[in-house]
Amino acid sequence: MISLKFTDILKRNHELGQKLTGSEYNIGIISNITINQIKEVLELNLREENINANVITGDYDTIVQDSSHFSQSDTVVVFWEAGNLVEGLHNKAHLMTEEDLDVLVCRVENEIELVLRNLKNTPLVLINKFSSFLFYSDPLRNEPLARLCKRLNAVLESKVTSNQIIVDIEMVFATVGLDKCADFRQFLSSKALYSLEFFKAYTEAVTPALLTATGNSKKILVLDCDNTLWGGILGEDGPFGIRMNDMTSQGKAFLEVQTILRGLRKEGVLLALCSKNNFSDVEQVFLEHPDMILKEEDFVAKKINWLDKATNLRELAIELNLGLDSFVFIDDSAFEIGLIQKELPHVKCIQVPKQLSEYPTLVRRLRSNFFLLSKSVEDERKTKMYQEERHRKANVSQFSSIDEYLRSLQLKLTIYWDADIPVSRVAQMSQKTNQFNLTTRRYTEAEIQRMLADPLYTLAAFSVSDLYGDYGVTGMAVVRNNEEFSNNWVVDSFLISCRVIGRNIEYAFFDELVHTLRTRNINRLHGEYLTTAKNSQVEMFYDTLGFTRTLDKENGKDYMIYLSDYKGQDIKYIDII
Repeated sequence: MISLKFTDILKRNHELGQKLTGSEYNIGIISNITINQIKEVLELNLREENINANVITGDYDTIVQDSSHFSQSDTVVVFWEAGNLVEGLHNKAHLMTEEDLDVLVCRVENEIELVLRNLKNTPLVLINKFSSFLFYSDPLRNEPLARLCKRLNAVLESKVTSNQIIVDIEMVFATVGLDKCADFRQFLSSKALYSLEFFKAYTEAVTPALLTATGNSKKILVLDCDNTLWGGILGEDGPFGIRMNDMTSQGKAFLEVQTILRGLRKEGVLLALCSKNNFSDVEQVFLEHPDMILKEEDFVAKKINWLDKATNLRELAIELNLGLDSFVFIDDSAFEIGLIQKELPHVKCIQVPKQLSEYPTLVRRLRSNFFLLSKSVEDERKTKMYQEERHRKANVSQFSSIDEYLRSLQLKLTIYWDADIPVSRVAQMSQKTNQFNLTTRRYTEAEIQRMLADPLYTLAAFSVSDLYGDYGVTGMAVVRNNEEFSNNWVVDSFLISCRVIGRNIEYAFFDELVHTLRTRNINRLHGEYLTTAKNSQVEMFYDTLGFTRTLDKENGKDYMIYLSDYKGQDIKYIDII
């Protein structure tokens, strides 16, 4: 989109808007300047990711009022331009006394608090950092407008809650260049400060948060080896002829890349290898080469063979139970990149730049593809969990039946109710889980906290362990009263992580959920299955549990059961703690 003219953006956005179906993702943008162009730019960027975005901009300079009006949106973006806090402030600030500035700070601080309070239940809020850069960028002077912005940013940082993210707009300025960010002719005539180039860059900057909020973030980074993890070709240069140390400029680049990748792994990004090489040769490098920063334990899987890489990526997706649209693939070969783009268009492909000095920066910027709205203790352990799962699968062949194998695992299920649930992890699962997810509703930490405070909601989560290790918190449910009858409840959300699919844990968890609801004298439970492109495996879940189907609709099915009729699955080999 970077090279598109605005007329092209309008045309392309309209075309995609006609094609996309399903529920709209509503984004409200409120501001104290004119920002009309961002609507088309942001919609197009998200629609190209198959998100049916609908962007609505508020009125000019009505941020406080619009914060209430747009609070029911899926996301609200706040453009609060410091230079227009009062008419002509970008010119008048240096004429104001400190007392005048104090009065203005006090007024805006109250407005910030009101706006953030109005948006406390909005799933995601993006609010721009106050900046004077477009008007004053002298590094030698502490201009009054800059001092004002510093004070207001301190207020912002002290007031934002878990669902509210401060966007460092100055980093967007740095990406585009100050001279290209502003259109002062339009600002003077209609208060339209920002250029189209700025809106493109801003949209790119905030899209990772929106992708995560809609369950579309990336999960795994798959890497080639030769001229990707190290310099040189292993089969030609030998295990000790490849380069990845600080003795040469080429080696320095790969040393830095490996260091960055190790950091990504610690943040919860899954790493895997896909390389055309002899397996034993690559193993020797990992085990014996003194310059290797990355170790075997940093990778969840390896496909090192002479098959085509499209086949290997497909097998990785099956092996790890991940969708190909959650893959990022890095290779130095234009041929391999072209093959994956053709065969697996949902995989994001990155080619190692010919100028190796650019490579570390490229990898560093990949962090945005794996953006997390919520962070949990499971993130750093994620690679280990996948490795433990590989050991489990390796032992399946020792057993004559799947039930015998599952019984051997000594599965233990620990269930957490309401105030005891791990809020950050539960929010994260709702944002990332796509396959075993009956309604695919996404929640932020703030929304989870709001439900916990509401007596019309019951929340549950569970962790799983077995003789191989701890899976961590891997499932959750949200049940709410239907507001008509006190003993008539609805399963708003029910999901489990792909890491524990195939162990019948979902049935043991549902049995416990029903048992708890019965103890609260709840007579009737409703269920809902909402169809997505990724959750077909749970289409018959409620049928299996004995629910009665009450409605077939275009996007799913509705169900109901009297809890006195619920039989349960009674999974004997899962211990409930």
